[in-house]
Amino acid sequence: MARRPSPFPVSLPWPVLTRAEALRAGVTPGRLRAGDITRLRPGLLTRDGRTGTESEIASAYCRTDPGAVAVGLTAARLQGMPLPDHLGSRSTSRRPRVHLSLPHGRVGSDAVVRWHQFVLAPSDVRRALYAVEPLETDAALLAAPVRLTTRARTWRDLAAHLSSFWLIAIGDHLVRRPRPDLENGRTEPWCTIAELREQCTGRHAAALSSALDAVRVGADSPRETLLRLAFARAGLPEPFLNVPLIAPDGTELHEPDFQWPAHRVCAEYDGRTHSTPDQVSKDIRRARRAAAAGWVEVRLHTGDVERRCAPAIEQVRAALAAREQEGGQGGR
Repeated sequence: MARRPSPFPVSLPWPVLTRAEALRAGVTPGRLRAGDITRLRPGLLTRDGRTGTESEIASAYCRTDPGAVAVGLTAARLQGMPLPDHLGSRSTSRRPRVHLSLPHGRVGSDAVVRWHQFVLAPSDVRRALYAVEPLETDAALLAAPVRLTTRARTWRDLAAHLSSFWLIAIGDHLVRRPRPDLENGRTEPWCTIAELREQCTGRHAAALSSALDAVRVGADSPRETLLRLAFARAGLPEPFLNVPLIAPDGTELHEPDFQWPAHRVCAEYDGRTHSTPDQVSKDIRRARRAAAAGWVEVRLHTGDVERRCAPAIEQVRAALAAREQEGGQGGR
């Protein structure tokens, strides 16, 4: 009968750990070759058949090396920044490649870890804790410490990976006004325009500056950014973004995704979250309030962003033109 492997020290509750930290904690090399240990890559181990998440791997290296910092795409994913589908956290069933920087460098990048050697000022780095599922199913969640680049610095570093559109969309995400009732009480944006402007340096400075010129406060999602940029490209007036619609009596109503007060036209993009019965009812009541206040609401959906948002542009342009015509006829 095979003997059960000896337990790990209580100081090592992590499902992913480095060989170095295990040896420092008194685990023997022989124990690290037991059947419950899997080698992810040289010096990186997982326990009890776990595959290891991006935050767990980043935390393992941050615990082992005080200079390790999660950067680039990893820092973006860990901080919830919007990314293209193929680069996002749920892009495939495979774990994303973990991007880490060390001041002294590290050779041997592979499919698990991509090493960088960034020059980071102390102000470029922040510390965060990420929940880790413990090995014992009845134990409380662990708090895995990770050092990662700040959101503003991460935006700068993403210029090496992303198109201009995604730099703008992420910029919109970082400067948008939070909704405290939906975002755990957060009341301040992640970044200011000025903070992002300070990051427009280095080899991608021109691309970053150009993208930042197109960033606006108010877009709540990449789809809203996509539509906003399409409206501008088509020569439509620049809309207000997610600010209260004002009724004729001065009452503040809901906050449309887009609005053109001079024309009393607003537009809403209804994504997948708008398909539930409760949300459909809310959307109907919202449209009725807008109509009662004398506004025309344009409802947009996924099909309207096809062909570079041509259907959405056509609908909004028609609504604006109709209102201009009404105004002209009323003035005769």
